[in-house]
Amino acid sequence: MKMKHIRWIAVVGLIAIVELQYVWLVNTYKLTRENVMRQSHELFKDAALKEAFDRMGLWKELHGKKDSTYTYRFDLNEDVEDDETQTPTSETRQFIESAVFIAIQEGVSNTFKMDVSLHNLDSIYAHMLDSVGIPAKVSTCVTDSLGNVLRASSPQAKLEGQKYLRTRLVPINKAYTRYLQGVILNPYWVIFQRMTLLLIATVLIMVLVIICIVYQIRVIIRQDKIAKVREDFSYAMIHDMKTPLSSILMGTEILESGRLDGQPEKKERYFRIVKEEGEHLLALTNKVLTLSKLENHALKLQQTDCLLRPILEDLAEKYKAKTAKQVAFVWNLQEEVVWADEEFLREALSNLIDNALKYSGEAVEITFLSERKADGTVCVTVADNGFGIPLKDQRKIFEKYERAAASERSRSGGASGFGLGLNYVLRIMEAHGGRVTLESMEGEYSRFTLAFPPESTLENKKEER
Repeated sequence: MKMKHIRWIAVVGLIAIVELQYVWLVNTYKLTRENVMRQSHELFKDAALKEAFDRMGLWKELHGKKDSTYTYRFDLNEDVEDDETQTPTSETRQFIESAVFIAIQEGVSNTFKMDVSLHNLDSIYAHMLDSVGIPAKVSTCVTDSLGNVLRASSPQAKLEGQKYLRTRLVPINKAYTRYLQGVILNPYWVIFQRMTLLLIATVLIMVLVIICIVYQIRVIIRQDKIAKVREDFSYAMIHDMKTPLSSILMGTEILESGRLDGQPEKKERYFRIVKEEGEHLLALTNKVLTLSKLENHALKLQQTDCLLRPILEDLAEKYKAKTAKQVAFVWNLQEEVVWADEEFLREALSNLIDNALKYSGEAVEITFLSERKADGTVCVTVADNGFGIPLKDQRKIFEKYERAAASERSRSGGASGFGLGLNYVLRIMEAHGGRVTLESMEGEYSRFTLAFPPESTLENKKEER
């Protein structure tokens, strides 16, 4: 599946998840809003009733009355019964409760000549709401049968629209011309406060889902990249091994035919070709095996004082004979001895020289430099005036199989390879406890420096381990 299809599927999946979360939150919001409205309406009737009794108590205090003027007692279970079940129905109970409420409100207003105290009702209503976990700012008002506000405790209660939460109208006279209504002025805050845990959980779930999807996409991209690298590596390996194998088979066939028995010089040359190509295949195999051992920390180094000049001179002679390019070697060796494993040091330097020749024009100048730093570190540099390395590629140039496009380069006539050379150099230097650095400018030059720590530093590290 193409990466753009995977991305589109991920985007569609995220949109679907967000949409489902949105529907869920909207429905939860509606349910929470309905629950708040139901509770607020029930509590508002209780608050209105308590306010009526407060007015009655206030009248008694003002007039020095110790006993109530009116006593109301209603036993609904005994007085109102359904004909069949002998128990009051819910509709009957609601009707009686409403009638009692109206009677109390009208009785208090007419008898004591005291109208509803909206500010006192606000205080009682807010306290009751707070007691059930609804910390709301409230206002109350008196309306007519059409809902027009006749009197309100605050200007906000007179405003129209869906901004505020309003309770159902509660009648306070038998003529049903005057009603009480409670208004919650901060409904969104109240509702969202009740949904706090849900909102936090939703955000966490969304973040977790997004992280999982992004991680999954990255894994898929990485797997796709690995598959591409494996494919290109296989192609590069086959391409790089095809030539020596063909040479070996061809040389063996000619030698077996006996056609060169009378030509000892040509026969010797074919034997040399077969041997060199066989060594080339063996070197490639050993490189892959060595990298595997280095990654698993299973490779043991045999470090000694290595003479740098003979190694470099031998490699220079070898590559000068192999290449068809005009190559010049420049020597600037200030330090002749390196504490390293000679075999792997030779192979690391060989890789750097090989790269310098591959990635350069028809004429190339390769410079060898060596010096000892003040801390005892020996630095060996291989510099060239070749194509250089783009800055964007310098960060990944030492990665294993970096040349994921090796097959494309080979098909287009570029230098072939597995992308193992510089990773091999990096691993070798890590095994020595040193480091490899790169300095390059595209189209100008490349400088690879191998920094070997002094013998004393290596011994200390071994003792610590």
